Amino acid sequence: MANVIIKSDERRAHENYVLSTFGKDGKTATPADRDAAATIAARSREAYKESKRMEEKKHG
Repeated sequence: MANVIIKSDERRAHENYVLSTFGKDGKTATPADRDAAATIAARSREAYKESKRMEEKKHG
């Protein structure tokens, strides 16, 4: 069974931004590059959300 991930435009844009910071684009990126960009983008989104949550909790 194949696992399919449907990505939002925002998620895809963030991953492309991460790729571009490493000098890659959709044509020059390898599957490993794209996987790494997806992981970095996901972790940075998680960190941002956690930061916002902590900020809201702090200022209540």
